[in-house]
Amino acid sequence: MPVYYIIILLSLTILLLAVFAVNTYLKYIRLKVQSTPDALKLERLNSLLLPYGFQYDPMADYFYSTVQCWQREYGYHRLYDSSAAAFGMIFHCESVYFDYGGRHWLIEFWKGQYGMSAGAEVGIYTADSDSALTKEPQDKHYKSIDDSELFPLRINLFHDGELMAIREEKHWWLTAFFLGRYCPPDTLTAKISITFPDYEMCNAYIDGLKRAGYAPSAISRYLRTVAVPFTLPRTRQPVSQRSAAAKIRLCLDRFCCFLYRQLTCGYTCTLDRLEFLSSLSPVLLKLALRFARTRKRYRSHHGYRRGKEAFHVHRKPLE
Repeated sequence: MPVYYIIILLSLTILLLAVFAVNTYLKYIRLKVQSTPDALKLERLNSLLLPYGFQYDPMADYFYSTVQCWQREYGYHRLYDSSAAAFGMIFHCESVYFDYGGRHWLIEFWKGQYGMSAGAEVGIYTADSDSALTKEPQDKHYKSIDDSELFPLRINLFHDGELMAIREEKHWWLTAFFLGRYCPPDTLTAKISITFPDYEMCNAYIDGLKRAGYAPSAISRYLRTVAVPFTLPRTRQPVSQRSAAAKIRLCLDRFCCFLYRQLTCGYTCTLDRLEFLSSLSPVLLKLALRFARTRKRYRSHHGYRRGKEAFHVHRKPLE
């Protein structure tokens, strides 16, 4: 038998053995995923996410931020939004500024694509009236509100008119993220409802909405609760979110969502999908949960000078 025939036969044999080994390994992983109780999968996932400020709700199938997440220490600065596109976060954002109780207030809306996840956010922040008096509202660094000031918040999130989620909680930063969903910002609508502690603050917020460009007809009010639909932003968006690079990044996010769904096509439950990725490779799991890896985004604000001790968490960061 010619030597090249032997080489071909050996190559085919090695290839078949490799395919057999891969299939056997995948069957083992699938059996492991199927045999693991959902309660244990949820416990593992939430234990992994907790140090990064998030949890997963299996009933609603979304990830959400906790009240005591580490992001609270950073507050808000507009540079966070300007740098977000570099980390695959392509979204619409809306800043509503107003004064109340001797302080400057900011209520910020977001909605769009966060890497391989789609979702929406609303955050509440303040700055002392005697801080940075010479700065414009958008140039200030705002602090997150205290536990005693948490607001009843609600997000009704729609994709192309179809309801995706209803998220409601007393919070300072209410969020909902759907893994593996591709929803460009202009296809999402977030109806933001906020209940204020008194009528004076409620009126100040409505005035802020009007200054941001919201028509009175777009603002709904019942007693101290104000609701507004966040569709197309009224305020000017960061340049980085309007650039050609942002469009390319959005295409990359779409491709990553496609790969995630194809790789986990044997499952319909997010818990099973992530358990499968975790067993296949921890690296794949980290890539899927990239929306939680936002520490670099906050550190990109060069004016932030707090000591590292303030940001210690009880687990190793994802980065």
